[in-house]
Parts: sequence; C-alpha cells; structure tokens
Amino acid sequence: MKRQTLCTVAAATLFTLALAASPAEVSAQSAGSWVDIARGRVGAGANADGMIQIAKTRSSSKNGVDFGHGFALGAGPNGIALSNSIGVGGGQAGAAHNVQLNLGRGGAHVSHGGVVTQGGNRRVISGGHTGTSGGQVYGGSHSTGYGQHTKAYSKSQTRQWGGQVYQGQVNQYRAYQGQPNATRSRSMPARVIRSGGIRMFGR
Repeated sequence: MKRQTLCTVAAATLFTLALAASPAEVSAQSAGSWVDIARGRVGAGANADGMIQIAKTRSSSKNGVDFGHGFALGAGPNGIALSNSIGVGGGQAGAAHNVQLNLGRGGAHVSHGGVVTQGGNRRVISGGHTGTSGGQVYGGSHSTGYGQHTKAYSKSQTRQWGGQVYQGQVNQYRAYQGQPNATRSRSMPARVIRSGGIRMFGR
C-alpha cells in the first residue's frame, strides 16, 4: 500500500476517534471490494460509505501477467470499515485474497478469504464487504476458482459489544452445478457463541 494511502487511513482513524463521543447519528460506515482475474482479462471494484469515503482500484494485463487490486475505506462517528482485495494470474495459475475489518460503536468484524487455482482459464474471483446496520456490525467474504485444481477458503467473525460472538465456518467448499470446474468458498451463516473471554477474535 502506498505511503499516501497509509497516511489517509491514519488520518481517518484519528478523525473517527475524535468524533466517537458525538451522539449525532449519521450514515453508517461500510466498505467492500473485489477482484476478477482471468487469462488476459482483469476486473476490480471498490465501494465505501461514511463521512469519509475512499475507493480505489487498479488493474493491468501485460506480458502474460494479469493483476487486480481494490481498496475501500468508510469512516465516521460510528466507526471505521476497510476492505482490500488483490489477485494475480500468470501461466497456468491464478490466486486472489480479500480481507475486511470493521470497528464500530456496536461491535467489531473481521473476515478474510482466498483462492488458488491451476489449469483451464485459471480464473479466480475474490471479494468481501462489511458495514453497520441498526447499530450492529456485519460482513463476510467469498472466493471462487474455475481452474482444474482449485483450493478456496473463507473465515468470518463478528463480535457485538453485548457479549455475543458470531463465527462463520472455516474452509467451506461447494461445487455449483452449471459451473464446471468451479469451486466456491464463502462465509457461512454464523452461529452464536456466548463467551466471557477478553479475546476479541479467535476461538
């Protein structure tokens, strides 16, 4: 990540902390990003919501190497949300990864996922989104590969400050009919774990 982007993230974080004591309600923060990398074809996207909104994308396809990157940041008095997705393909292989982070008044969320594929058109898709609705944070990720040999995973965990921890299942692989050689992994519906521990994330 470029130095300018890091400075912007730091400034947004300080701005959010400075306004955290304000009771005023504004639009909740959210951020999402994705990449779609295939042989000779690249797509990338990003979107953000909040008093501070940053959404950047970058893509290139040259010399047999395909690259895509999406980054989003949404921040305001209710918290800060970030999403980052990146993917690359070359030769017979493609890989992509995404990560989301949301720190808000109502709780916190972290999710990430990735995919590696070989053979075929080596297409990979990876992305995620996180936001706040009704005072509660939410989010998730998804990754898909279309090669002949594909491994994909996703993991998601959300904690509401009331004490409930919502954990998505890990390493869920699904083959979808009508999509030959496609393997998809996404954050599954969460189960509720009541925990009195002080660790925010982790089992």
